[in-house]
Amino acid sequence: MESHVGMTVLDDIVVGVFLFGMLAMGFHIGRKQQSTEDFFLGGRNLPAWAVGISIFASLLSTITYLGLPGEMFRTGVYYLTRDLPTLLVLFIVCVFLIPFFTKQRLTSAYEYLENRYDYSVRAIGAILCLLYILGWISVVVLTASRALVEIVNIDINWFFGWNTELHKDADIHLLIVAIGLFSIVYTTMGGIRAVVWTDVIQFLVLMAGAFFTMGFIAWTTDSGFPSWIETAGKRQYETVEWFSTDFRTRSTVFLISLNMFAWTVLTHGSNQVALQRYFSVRDTREARKSFLVNAAAGVLITFTLAGVGISLMHFLESHDLPAKANLESKDDGLRKKAQDDVFPQFIGRYLPTGLRGLVVAALFAAAMSTIDSGANSVSTIMTVDFLRKWKRGNITNDSELKVARILTASMGMIVVASTILLYHLSKGTDIITLCQKGFNCFLGPLGAIFFLGMFSRLSTAKTLIPAVVIGQGVGTGTGYCEELFSVRFSTHLVISSAFLATVVVDSFLALVTSSRASQADRQWMWKSIVRKNATDSPQN
Repeated sequence: MESHVGMTVLDDIVVGVFLFGMLAMGFHIGRKQQSTEDFFLGGRNLPAWAVGISIFASLLSTITYLGLPGEMFRTGVYYLTRDLPTLLVLFIVCVFLIPFFTKQRLTSAYEYLENRYDYSVRAIGAILCLLYILGWISVVVLTASRALVEIVNIDINWFFGWNTELHKDADIHLLIVAIGLFSIVYTTMGGIRAVVWTDVIQFLVLMAGAFFTMGFIAWTTDSGFPSWIETAGKRQYETVEWFSTDFRTRSTVFLISLNMFAWTVLTHGSNQVALQRYFSVRDTREARKSFLVNAAAGVLITFTLAGVGISLMHFLESHDLPAKANLESKDDGLRKKAQDDVFPQFIGRYLPTGLRGLVVAALFAAAMSTIDSGANSVSTIMTVDFLRKWKRGNITNDSELKVARILTASMGMIVVASTILLYHLSKGTDIITLCQKGFNCFLGPLGAIFFLGMFSRLSTAKTLIPAVVIGQGVGTGTGYCEELFSVRFSTHLVISSAFLATVVVDSFLALVTSSRASQADRQWMWKSIVRKNATDSPQN
């Protein structure tokens, strides 16, 4: 089979139709909005199934779409053990988290923190989430740009940088600007309703791209899952044990499962991007339906993308790609980059014209679903947690909606700048590891704030604030342990370590200072909130 480098006219048309459709939907929905209630929450009446798909599509992004197939070259099918805690996660989120948040009728999750503690804790929680979202979106835009460079073969060599054999800086810069700004345009117009409905379409495009890829490889190599799994067992270059007491070991079954458990629970218990979806449906029952749809979509796409990864491993047995040689390189940086380059290089060189355009559209979809969700959540946080708190005089619905759109648009410029910076700081890092360094180091302390607020009678603002500072230090230190201290530390332990450090320090300080939450503060703990009827729940 002969390979073809770059996009054809038909591919460009397919991608163009997809992008135009997303813009048209954003503008159409935006015309119907009258207030920030519509912009942020879609009137709290969005369908549960669509919200569930939107949650997953937003959290999926190019990180999973490209990172998971690449991870197959490293740890093989053992990485699928990350879904082992799924039933436990379902229980915790549906029983403990969703009722707690939906009964408060919040717009921003951080309104709760002021009720439970004070405004300083609310502001800290909001800032941590802003940093998380900014890092998250930057990683997403960067991974999409890296992939598209391998596919479209721009080679402009003049856009604020130069292309070399190893790093195509100019091409990357151009694609970062294009992806970031385009996604912000329709989000600025359409708000959360546009985000949800475009996410549904983007999810379908993602699935189609993955299934077409596997089908094409099965047809061209006359193979299937049994032979793919056999090849994967031979080609993975990192041994995965069930358990190890050595914290320098990156991947064991236990650590992979623990990391996914911590990430999922803390995301659905503290991250505005996920929680805002639950606020946009009618009640607790609908929110639970949304999460179940999200969980089902998660299991489906995990196994689908793993199938893409192992099929690519088998494809390389009889076909060539530029990244193939570096997959067995002794240089760790080259090997990590190669594992993430295989899928996009395959798309750009072997997929038939038209189908190539569909998969490129899927990459755009993965990036855009994250950017639109993150930008809308940032606008929500800035408006609800800061603008409304410090406003002078009354602000009309029209004025506040205009400010929300301006904030969303401004996010695009910030994302572009931060992504370019991240690109130059992270050369030679694989996508999965980049997640821990780029944003997951903030999730542990952020999740701990809510956990302590919900369940600890000892926790107060004066014990929590220093605990969060120390917890964030642990998160940053473990995320960048090798760069800062020349010591290897499993990236799968970053979230859990930072969470545990925050909880332990808060509890220790509470015992030392004999700190106790007041009776009024205890009314905002989990048991008190969940026992209240939704219509009688406290309002901020």
